[in-house]
Amino acid sequence: MPNSHVQARLQQRDLEAIDNVLYEPKAEELTARSVFNVKTDIPAGAETYGYDVLTRSGAAKIIANGADDLPLVDVDVKRYFAQIYTIALGFRYSLQDIRQSQMTNQPVDATKAATVRRGIAEKENKLAWIGDPKYNIQGVATATGIQVEAVGNNAAGTSTKWSDKSSEEIVEELRKLRKRITVLPGYGDAALVLALPPDQYEELNRRYSDYDARTIMKVIQDNNWFSAIKRVADLKGAGIAGADSLLIFHSERETAELLLPMDITRLQEEWKYPNWKVPCEERFGGAVVRAPHAILRGDGI
Repeated sequence: MPNSHVQARLQQRDLEAIDNVLYEPKAEELTARSVFNVKTDIPAGAETYGYDVLTRSGAAKIIANGADDLPLVDVDVKRYFAQIYTIALGFRYSLQDIRQSQMTNQPVDATKAATVRRGIAEKENKLAWIGDPKYNIQGVATATGIQVEAVGNNAAGTSTKWSDKSSEEIVEELRKLRKRITVLPGYGDAALVLALPPDQYEELNRRYSDYDARTIMKVIQDNNWFSAIKRVADLKGAGIAGADSLLIFHSERETAELLLPMDITRLQEEWKYPNWKVPCEERFGGAVVRAPHAILRGDGI
């Protein structure tokens, strides 16, 4: 339909108001982005991203004078591929919405744009943590090769859940799980992150004991075991058979990073009586996990 037939249209001030909301991330919705490096130097048109994972074998030894049994190092490089997909969502304004905006000389209400941004952010965050096997998108908690362990029962032998464990049992469990990474070569003093579902995160606010007024959280922090303790809603039900899970991991880019070829972008608005439709999209590839041994998932908490 020719523009002359449209009585009211989205104006530049309206689009600027929409963009300001679309590009303003909320940290609580983007937990993964606050933890992992975001890799953006990939063309938006790319369908896959290839990356190499290197493993090394061989060790030096003492050899006798004149001996020819020189030990050799072997390097195995395996290439993996991550699929990149489009996350899309849109919103519309009616002709009457825009007439009213122009009558009051105010930009259109950007609440709908905020809802779109939130929807895309939540989808991205879920894919970053747990992926989507249907589309072969890898998440940090479900990546091939990570360490996975079912947590043990409480002292009574009746439950694995933190709500049924004592403060001492929770702290000791975290110490043992953390050890699974810190004993690995090169990770003895690595800055590790602990990620927990909301319910278990709140359990850490329990008083440690009748004789120690500190919370469990404070006891763990005083031990300097983790550089950060994060609340991650997507870990609820992320384990085997829908069990709640915790994650302990090294968060540097050599371990894992997120693929974001194109951040949320507003596309050209579309007119179809009686609405203006505004499509938005993002290009995302989940998590690239280069050192899965530096990530541990504990199921059953």
